Amino acid sequence: MHDRTPAAPSDILARIRSTFPALHQRLPGNRPLVYLDNAASTLKPQAVVDRLATYYGLEHSNVHRGAHYLSQRATDAYEEARRTVARFINAAHEREIIFTRGTTEAINLVASGFEHGRLGKGDEVLITAMEHHSNMVPWQLACQRTGARLRVLPVSERGELELDALNEYLGERTRLVALTYVSNTLGTVNPVRTIIRAARALDVPVLLDGAQAAPHLRLDMQELGCDFFAFSGHKVFGPTGIGILYGTETLLEDLPPYQGGGDMIETVTLEKSTYADLPQKFEAGTPHIAGAVGLATALDTLSNIGLGAVETYENDLLHYARKRLRSVDQIRLVGEAEKHAGAVSFLLGDNNPYDVGRLLDEYGIAVRTGHHCTMPLMKLLGIPGTVRASFALYNTRDEVDVLVSALVEVRDRLSKRKPRARPKPTRATLQERHKTFVEEFGLFDEPNEKREFLMELGDLLEPFPNRWRTDDHLIRGCQSSVWLHTQFLDGRVYYHADSNAAITKGMVAVLTRLLEGETPETILSTNIDAYLATIGIPDLITARRKTGLGAMIKRIQLDARVLAQSSNNR
Repeated sequence: MHDRTPAAPSDILARIRSTFPALHQRLPGNRPLVYLDNAASTLKPQAVVDRLATYYGLEHSNVHRGAHYLSQRATDAYEEARRTVARFINAAHEREIIFTRGTTEAINLVASGFEHGRLGKGDEVLITAMEHHSNMVPWQLACQRTGARLRVLPVSERGELELDALNEYLGERTRLVALTYVSNTLGTVNPVRTIIRAARALDVPVLLDGAQAAPHLRLDMQELGCDFFAFSGHKVFGPTGIGILYGTETLLEDLPPYQGGGDMIETVTLEKSTYADLPQKFEAGTPHIAGAVGLATALDTLSNIGLGAVETYENDLLHYARKRLRSVDQIRLVGEAEKHAGAVSFLLGDNNPYDVGRLLDEYGIAVRTGHHCTMPLMKLLGIPGTVRASFALYNTRDEVDVLVSALVEVRDRLSKRKPRARPKPTRATLQERHKTFVEEFGLFDEPNEKREFLMELGDLLEPFPNRWRTDDHLIRGCQSSVWLHTQFLDGRVYYHADSNAAITKGMVAVLTRLLEGETPETILSTNIDAYLATIGIPDLITARRKTGLGAMIKRIQLDARVLAQSSNNR
């Protein structure tokens, strides 16, 4: 029997949930929504929706420039939003709050500034192996452009930073430390105070990626002591397209402007420009005014609930979720750090995370699957990705139980799927094979039945030899790993293919079976997309999988083009 002791009074939790309209909708099939994808983006309370409607309906005008009533009203709302953010993170002054498009732009702003004057050949930037691509790629680019060196603090198998190695990586050539406060993939809460103290001893500034910390932890910039802190509005129940860069006034004054344009200037002549004071110096052009006022409303909502209460409740919920998930046979939790917040990552047996997530969606459960924009971390852990369930203040223990029960059923469904006998080779034409596919998929009424059949087709692929599992045969642009080996015999094209995700394997099976035995010229003249559309394949997959399907088609066409040219040159 499960422990049902709530971490917060049920009436308070019910009131919180009642303010989020999305939680009360019914999904196709009359399924209730269990939303566990909060690390990607949180749902929005009605107060934020209403605030955006009011702004656009009654208050909208451009800020800072107009003498008329609406412009002043919009400016007041925009600058009050800045003060709200400053209070929320306890910045020393509102001048230290820069509005950006999100965490990604905030980090790019700092990276751009360091590129111009603070980084040179032989200098070093220290990041960690668990960083989101948004806190890795900007620094790779900055180092490439300046000749600086990117150093990476390692991560243990438990998903914790190897602090014992910090002194080896942090030294006299370090110009900046940039790290995540809370891992978006593992939920690990990093010992950022320890790292900040070590960096300060060497007079090295520290940037914290706070995208996953802001929704879950109490924030105090003056106590924390970091030099930069970035987070996104859409992860703290606010609008998309708005984010925050906090920076100490001294460092922000020292950095050059990130972009040029209106509102960030003091004077402009044909020869040169001078720049506005903080924070306008970094806010060129018309800002996302509605995003700022919507974010302020979201932060006020969080503050009214109480960040301490949110942190306590979510910690209890996450502990309960990890305990319940461990009870499921074949589940492996990924990341066993001592301190967690927000998310738990796991694998279900040998199944590809995407296949698990797709089946969970049939139960109305929204989770995230894949590498979570942390590909180097996945490579370090030796896995293709994970299933990630991430929590917010409106999630419940009952929803955790729904997830666990569904995972048991998903595990059993995936293990019981039995491949049919492989079809015997035929001399059917491409048009005849296409007609067969249309008829076979037409036997099923429900999309989920069609997806199951698509996965069965993947099971019918011939075993793929390990000697071909190389980069030369790997198709780039697919969310899952897809391998394709193309052979040219007697003027016709033949394929071997495989994937580590069941539904992707089904897609490549349809493609190769459809085109098997055709000439390169026929393949190049065939509208493959149209054939797949009439079969109904695009309707069964997500937008990301459609991108992968497109990459498979391009690879097949490229191979056919090379073979056709080779044949003509003989």
